[in-house]
Amino acid sequence: IEASNNFLKTVDICWKPWEVQSGPIDTAYWIGNHLNETTNLRFPTSWLDLSQVLACHVKLSPGKTVSMLIVNSSSGALSYHHLLHVIGFTALSPPLQPSPEYPNFQYLCKLCSVHIENIQGAHKHIKEKRHKKNIMDKQEENELRALPAPFPAQLGAVDAAVLRAANQHGISDQDFLVRQEVVDRMEEIIQQHLSVCSLRLYGSCLTRFAFKTSDINIDVTYPSTVSLSEYSEVESDFHAKVPVVFCRDVNSRLLCTVSAGNDVACLTTNHLAALARLEPRLVPLVLAFRLWAKLCHIDCQAEGGIPSYSFSLMVIFFLQQRRDPILPVYFGYWTRLSLDLGKGVSLGQLWLELLRFYTLEFALEEHIISIRLKELLSREMKNWPRRRLAIEDPFALKRNVARSLNSQMVFEYIQERFRTAYKYFACPQSKDRNTVEQQRGKNTTKHGGMKQEEGQKEDGESDEEERAERTQEKEERALNGGLMDLVLSGGGTSTDGAVAEPGTTLEPSSASTHNGLLDRDEEEENHVSEKQGHIAPEDLHYIFDRMIFTGGKVTPYSSNLFSNGQCQSSLLFDYPPLQPPTVVCSTCKRDGHLKDECPEDFKKIELKPLPPMTDRFRDILDGLCRLCYHELSPSPGEQQKREQILGSLERFIQKEYNDNAQLCLFGSSKNGFGFRDSDLDICMTLEGHDTAEKLNCKEIIEGLAKVLKKHTGLRNILPITTAKVPIVKFEHRQSGLEADISLYNTLAQHNTRMLATYAALDPRVQFLGYTMKVFAKRCDIGDASRGSLSSYAYILMVLYFLQQRQPPVIPVLQEVFDGHSVPQRMVDGWNAFFFDDIEELRQRLPELPQNRETVGELWLGLLRFYTEEFDFKELVISIRQRKRLTTFEKQWTSKCIAIEDPFDLNHNLGAGVSRKMTNFIMKAFINGRKLFGTPFYPQPGIEAV
Repeated sequence: IEASNNFLKTVDICWKPWEVQSGPIDTAYWIGNHLNETTNLRFPTSWLDLSQVLACHVKLSPGKTVSMLIVNSSSGALSYHHLLHVIGFTALSPPLQPSPEYPNFQYLCKLCSVHIENIQGAHKHIKEKRHKKNIMDKQEENELRALPAPFPAQLGAVDAAVLRAANQHGISDQDFLVRQEVVDRMEEIIQQHLSVCSLRLYGSCLTRFAFKTSDINIDVTYPSTVSLSEYSEVESDFHAKVPVVFCRDVNSRLLCTVSAGNDVACLTTNHLAALARLEPRLVPLVLAFRLWAKLCHIDCQAEGGIPSYSFSLMVIFFLQQRRDPILPVYFGYWTRLSLDLGKGVSLGQLWLELLRFYTLEFALEEHIISIRLKELLSREMKNWPRRRLAIEDPFALKRNVARSLNSQMVFEYIQERFRTAYKYFACPQSKDRNTVEQQRGKNTTKHGGMKQEEGQKEDGESDEEERAERTQEKEERALNGGLMDLVLSGGGTSTDGAVAEPGTTLEPSSASTHNGLLDRDEEEENHVSEKQGHIAPEDLHYIFDRMIFTGGKVTPYSSNLFSNGQCQSSLLFDYPPLQPPTVVCSTCKRDGHLKDECPEDFKKIELKPLPPMTDRFRDILDGLCRLCYHELSPSPGEQQKREQILGSLERFIQKEYNDNAQLCLFGSSKNGFGFRDSDLDICMTLEGHDTAEKLNCKEIIEGLAKVLKKHTGLRNILPITTAKVPIVKFEHRQSGLEADISLYNTLAQHNTRMLATYAALDPRVQFLGYTMKVFAKRCDIGDASRGSLSSYAYILMVLYFLQQRQPPVIPVLQEVFDGHSVPQRMVDGWNAFFFDDIEELRQRLPELPQNRETVGELWLGLLRFYTEEFDFKELVISIRQRKRLTTFEKQWTSKCIAIEDPFDLNHNLGAGVSRKMTNFIMKAFINGRKLFGTPFYPQPGIEAV
């Protein structure tokens, strides 16, 4: 080792296998200890502190250089493990033990949580952009943690800035009265026509978290007897998750947003308003936080941000999680005395703590922001994914308020905005920073013109080039100048030899160590700082400004040194301007466009006109539809076999379990649309019990499963008692058919009978039903367990199309009755009436045979109907009435596909279909329209694609 002016030259350490009988990592460990022992330090086994690593190249092989590096060190010694810490790695040889999950991997990158097998892999990893970015992020985090505590004058200035922002942008008592008068006037007008309705104010106006420009949220309350169809002619957007009407008050020019039955939002609003009345500091904190979010452009939910009221929940959560809590949780023990502990904390102090909490302390991607509980709520408890932001609505526990934040890029932008805001408010700021900027320009100009005054550029150099140079300079500074301090402070080794665990941080040992990170320009800043001297408290000033939070030069007044321990910060934060986050589509999760402009939306696909249909191709389509039926429908013998299996099973259950048990087939086995390999859907009832109200269904299902296991003709018996309808699944050995038994699924039996009646009315109904099921299966859009639609839903789509056809192919059986009122046939609380006498129906409706279209023409007509005519946004697929049913009337406006069960009117069979799956289904229909609507004549035996 050659030392000169505290700079080590080249260090060459050769591997001598005869000295250490083990692998190269252990050899390097021995070399590190050997170097430490030769320095005669007080703690020979501790890892030494190196201030700065300027270059680092690691090699490890027999007879070759183990390490070559140039370091800035006054100690004259280093260890190999210390060298690994320099580049962000921890060797898994002593003193650390290998991970049981990765026994063959020798290194762990703590920054990226990546296990690496050898030195070559380490070299490759440290060159990756992810690793470099994590190094820069960790360095920035260490800088933030090293910021000094604010002094009283600084807190006073922050306090004044928060109050000034709240008073300037928040509503006053007079503004609130104006909004309440608007609601009262609207209520008077509405009650002149609808006397049973009343209005209630909710949202930010009621909680006082509103801006002066915020709209007024109004909810209409009405009795259950009022039909929503009375409002169907209103010109408005009724297709939001909560349908609303927009209007503007003539006098105040305030925008009003009127909804109906928005109970969850009203409950949440009342809770937030109660907390605001309990703690007066909550309102200005929320207003300042919302203003910051608005300036950073992260409160626009439609563009991939998060809704504005989520910032209120974040502030409340912070005040609940303080060491001395200021707000209570409504699930937990608290007293007035416990809340009084935080009475003396100033508003400025709370604002700084709020920013620090979400910047450095709270693990955003691990826990859920929940104001219900004092204990931290993990994402595993709610089965929410561990990415980005999770905020729980206190009255809608399944809803992630921040679910619209579906872009990692936008989330990282929000994190960066938190860091920028905390830097700005944690460092003293003066009313006029021009003096410091001018002084910076003069000093940097003296040193070779490497930096210029604010607003100037070198000849031929664009803003983008300058920004790129600053970014590159920052990366080099982080990689070459600050890695040692970075890793040792954020999960490396401490001065007493202990190795810090991942995710923990160690405080800087001294100010001199931290100053070792400064480059020459920052040293110039320190020189300017000493010249500036002290700053008067009245000169401290903070503002809420978009440029400060999102771009430009955020220059804390750190160039002024304060005596008496008030503030000693020599850091200068100089970052290139950042643009607002790009808009993110909630449909395809890609950036650059909004949901309404998504190119993957099937509504944006231009449907080309179809060529004229030829007689020959019409015959081909007709034969195809008939072929689907004849090849897949069970024969009479197979139907009889199913009945035999049912009878045998019923006799066995009556003998072994309960002699009052009665079994009945339903579903595809009996509705006229079953395949040969369709499951056996069996309903079990007990004689003497009309309903299952007084029965323990879970106990019966478990007992039935035990009995079925004795049946030698069955296998794979599995009771499922946690489902909405408890069932026992099993497989019949001889036939190979799968089956399940449910209890008192009587409504499904009536449904099966009605579908069988429709199938018997016209043979084209069955032909189309089978064709649709084959189409859904071949296109992989017919499995409800995977987020698509069930085969039952597609059969309803076929029936609805045939009812809406002009002239109709089939009638609406639930609208065929005598008299003016619908007959009642109540089953499980629903009216299961339908006209089931087929012969009498033919006499009542002699016009039915008027539709003479072939099944091939109907199949193409169905595809064109759902791609060209039917509006999935406006209408519901409902076979219980001929009149079209709107999604607004059903309050299903947030669903992409609405298919109403004909008996259970609250059941939407399309409720579980996502927007992405909807696009996939509709693209299949669009492609089917093109395929079956363009005449072509494939050769026999060749499948068309």
